[in-house]
Amino acid sequence: MKIFTFCLSIIISFVMLEGLTRLIIDDGLNYDIEMMKYAVYFKSVSNNPKVGLEHKKNVEKKLMNIEISLNSDGFRNKNDLNKNSKKILMLGDSMTLGWGAQFPFSYHLDNKLKDYEVINGGIGNTNTIMQVNNFFYNHRNKYNYDLIILNFFINDFEDVQIKEPNLLQKNSYFYAYAGSLINQILIKYELKYDWKTFYIKSFENKDAELETFNEIMRLKKFCDENKIKLIIHNIPELRNLKEYKFNGETKLIREFAHKNDIFFIDSYKILKDYEPRDLWVTVKDSHANDKAHLIIADFLFDEINTYLSN
Repeated sequence: MKIFTFCLSIIISFVMLEGLTRLIIDDGLNYDIEMMKYAVYFKSVSNNPKVGLEHKKNVEKKLMNIEISLNSDGFRNKNDLNKNSKKILMLGDSMTLGWGAQFPFSYHLDNKLKDYEVINGGIGNTNTIMQVNNFFYNHRNKYNYDLIILNFFINDFEDVQIKEPNLLQKNSYFYAYAGSLINQILIKYELKYDWKTFYIKSFENKDAELETFNEIMRLKKFCDENKIKLIIHNIPELRNLKEYKFNGETKLIREFAHKNDIFFIDSYKILKDYEPRDLWVTVKDSHANDKAHLIIADFLFDEINTYLSN
């Protein structure tokens, strides 16, 4: 009887905490809760372990108080694509997807580059290996691409472990919120890496680096064989642009691109003089906001036009 009473009280307490979290904490801008919604409503675990995560198709829902729409290909494009138009495909993670931004840089480029349709193939929580494999597994034969832009972010060497979410991960806002609080405590007491150390450590994994570069070379070979232009676009970490900590990591990607005759663009050049907080989605979420996406789009427009005209 005591065990039953104890279990019942735990369940009632959890239900109450879940209700309070949904009523008070869930304001549409809590990063961890919104990421949970993204994982549940927009993503699925791929049958191909190299791909890891795929976008669902024909999904529309608010995340970070922004309406996100995925078309019948799982791309963040409002409408389905014209088979006959010239195509620029954007590969990348949540920075490319435009997490927290109403109009990602792909949207602005689509409006600016009148002769091209710009496809947003960004998928959050993926690394470069997964992005390239997703292209080959799901998209290589869908369209005739004129240009592929591989958008690289500082965590794209990360060893992402994919597991099917459990019942709480799929349904409990309190579970997501409490997990975030626990992580903050672990980081505070140095029981878990903070963001700077985490990013730096990901570059120490030489196996992941080698596999990443091999996948990029596989993409380059495909592009060369099919007369598709390829660009690597580096997106900087936005939390400290004045005293940027990752110039060495950027140099590694830039030198790899130059060595292998891949055109390289670095948005740090245009973003470095801005106040970082002016570019964030929220104070607690340093993803690029709409202002940052517009700045990046203007910069890319000039760079891409120069590259395509050569």
